[in-house]
Amino acid sequence: MILRRLMHDRRGTVAIIFALALIPLSLSVGLAVDTARAYAVKSKLSQALDAAALAVGSSTGTADELQQIGQKFFDANFKDSGLDAAGSFSVSVTGDVVSANGSAQVQTTLMQLVGIDTIAVSESAQVIRSIKGLELALVLDNTGSMTTSDNIGALRDAAQELVDILFGGRADHPTLRVAVVPYSASVNPGPIAPTLISGNDAYALTNLLGWKGCVIERVGRAMEDSPASTAAWQRYQWLPAIDNYYDATKASTVRADPSQGNGGTGPNLGCPTPITPLTGVKATVDSAIQALRAWSRGGTMGDIGMAWGLRVLSPEPPFTEGLAWNTPKWAKAVILMTDGDNQFYKLTSTTGPNKVNSAVNSDYSGYGRLDQYGALGTTSTTTAKSVINTRLTQVCQAMKDKGITVYTITFTSGINQATKDIYKACASSTAKWFDSPSQADLRASFRAIATELSQLRVSQ
Repeated sequence: MILRRLMHDRRGTVAIIFALALIPLSLSVGLAVDTARAYAVKSKLSQALDAAALAVGSSTGTADELQQIGQKFFDANFKDSGLDAAGSFSVSVTGDVVSANGSAQVQTTLMQLVGIDTIAVSESAQVIRSIKGLELALVLDNTGSMTTSDNIGALRDAAQELVDILFGGRADHPTLRVAVVPYSASVNPGPIAPTLISGNDAYALTNLLGWKGCVIERVGRAMEDSPASTAAWQRYQWLPAIDNYYDATKASTVRADPSQGNGGTGPNLGCPTPITPLTGVKATVDSAIQALRAWSRGGTMGDIGMAWGLRVLSPEPPFTEGLAWNTPKWAKAVILMTDGDNQFYKLTSTTGPNKVNSAVNSDYSGYGRLDQYGALGTTSTTTAKSVINTRLTQVCQAMKDKGITVYTITFTSGINQATKDIYKACASSTAKWFDSPSQADLRASFRAIATELSQLRVSQ
């Protein structure tokens, strides 16, 4: 009787069936979990390889040195991912092609129940150098308004970060050349300035108090490169007046220091630091950036700054460091930055020894006074502003016609929409115009441009 009841008892069957079914169910769940982890590792591996390949592609050195550079970026992007995986990395460079390969062993969880302890994943990335060489001009606003909230200091920091990114740790880069063009009311061509001056431009005042190097732009020829004997530049020379009050016979009365602001005086008032021509030596570029200061008086002449940006990139005189146009595997680019409108300025109140000059329509500048030279064909500051903006538009177009990639940055929240539109149109595309209301935005803009200029194209 008892035996018969046991034979017909079905209560344990379900448990046995469930136990038998639990094995493949657990394996399925384990496979899903471990496969998902493997895909996550594979994705992270791919990202790490891309970063490493880009770093190697923008560097030079021996095979061992490139391997070390790539390993550093691979480790930073993979080992610190928090994923339980051990990865390996290798890189090779053939011509312009950088090939990076990586693999990883992913530790399993539930799949260990059936003897599978790891899952192997592998990835590869290939990068092709899109810019083998770059000539870059930094055309930077150094006007007096940049003293506000130490915006000039923020500009130095932002430009320095861009240079650091582009040079990538190299002291002397074989495929990168950078020029720095500070502009305010005028531009200072630096050591080459004496070669630009016409023979009849000799002033006793210059000999007495010294000439810093700024020049007056040539009438009707502002956008040309080569100097001509019939239309050479003239020395920048702000003669004594009540709005620039100093004794021309006494150097001690000259207050041409950025810290003096509108109260500065002297023949070089409003003249910024010299241009640094194209160079691949990072220390030279660093020094030029750290020397940037805000120079008050005269106005903001973005068109003059941009014209000299073109000149430093051109292979034609007055600067001849630039490679020939359309040199294979080399590109040219410019970054034009401003914190305000292009305009002539006129002193409006007594500052230091200077007083309002009712006899003139403007301060002195890279076009002289509006009243003095008539270089812009008008004595009206409003009309002159329009002429300056038109000239800026023309030189921007001339640059783009020559194949120069133009980036523009409008800095501070006070810039009006009309000025933003001018600089947006100046850029090679809308995406290459960066509006930067704050100092943090300015740094982000320079960083984004640096990344774009140095970025390589991921082909696989």
